[in-house]
Amino acid sequence: MDLLWRFTDYFMDFNKVRHFQELCGLQEAKLNLDSTSNGTINEEQDGTESLYSSASKNHPKSDLKQRLHKPASCCDVDQLNDDCSQPQTEPSATIPYVVTNWLLYHMFRFGSTLGHEIFYITCIPCIFWNMDPFIGRKMITVWVVTMYIGQALKDIIKWPRPTWPPVFKLETRVAAEYGIPSTHAIAGTALPFSMLMAMNGRYVFNWELGVLLACMWCALVGFSRIYVGMHSYLDVMAGITLTAAYLILGWPFMELVDEYTLTSKFAPWIIITSHFLLGVIYPNTDRYSTTRGDTIIILGVGAGCHCSSWLHHQYGFLFEPRGSLPYDINLPTFQEIYIGFARAMIGCVITILSRFMFKYLSLFVVCHAVGVSKNDPNARQRKDVEVAYKFITYACVAFVGIGMVPIILEAIGVTF
Repeated sequence: MDLLWRFTDYFMDFNKVRHFQELCGLQEAKLNLDSTSNGTINEEQDGTESLYSSASKNHPKSDLKQRLHKPASCCDVDQLNDDCSQPQTEPSATIPYVVTNWLLYHMFRFGSTLGHEIFYITCIPCIFWNMDPFIGRKMITVWVVTMYIGQALKDIIKWPRPTWPPVFKLETRVAAEYGIPSTHAIAGTALPFSMLMAMNGRYVFNWELGVLLACMWCALVGFSRIYVGMHSYLDVMAGITLTAAYLILGWPFMELVDEYTLTSKFAPWIIITSHFLLGVIYPNTDRYSTTRGDTIIILGVGAGCHCSSWLHHQYGFLFEPRGSLPYDINLPTFQEIYIGFARAMIGCVITILSRFMFKYLSLFVVCHAVGVSKNDPNARQRKDVEVAYKFITYACVAFVGIGMVPIILEAIGVTF
């Protein structure tokens, strides 16, 4: 047991995150301690000291056991925030780092966006519009299951994210969430490897090249979360391990699940009910964070995707690739690139507009039903409001994006 604690503490060491950031070109800025400087960053004057050194004086290093012995209702002391209901804030309003390698900076910031909503709402539907709905369904199924497990484990385990000091924090949106496992690492493993496994036997391609590209995607997302200071090595390793375990154990049943989803007349009711109830029973936390809301979004997308796939199958809307199995993968012609780009742009516009519309309508209806004002920001943090309006919004958005957009594209003649 002591060996396990040493292993955990070693890979959860936030100083290792800091070392990786410095290795990739994030350097420590200096804090001018002159009383006339108003705390501005200065890298050249004498009589300065690092922000890390300044902050560290009042925050001695603690190991994992010491962190876990704190009351569950309290925020981490290193986060310098006594209000556990609000996201943690930085100890200084100034930026405590300087970027010296902009190539790695932009590469890792891009890798981090591969787990954000803007990527999910624009890029994943393109697989349904321009590639193969069969592959898209498999990817969505793996993504929903692994992300739900990962998000729930975060709020059950309640281990902290890397803190300042010593880590440079390049993102703040999810600072109030717990750390382990990294759901970016889960998505960065689930999406490329589920695509690869779904293509196996259905397409003719170089398997070794596919594995290499999937590993590069996974590595980019995982290391990007360490680079931006949002996760430790242990968080990322846990996310990858969880997803790999599900792919190994759950993939043999994927075809059975897909067939039932498409053919059973009860499938839509079961899908909507089960996904919504998973949101209702999501673990409660001692403070509000975006974890629950993001989980409800994922469940809504999964429900809308599978219901739209059921609709296509039941009513004969077939959008599968033309030809016979296994399909060949050929370089697209200029005309196919043009059509694919047009389909993606039209689909994204319709999907994004539907998001704004359904978000407004669902929030208005749910808040009216509950008896709170939709303009009250605290009302959206209530579980009954958040679960209902976000599930309705994103289930409808997914149904429009994956179910209706292909039909609209066929109707207006934007087809391959």
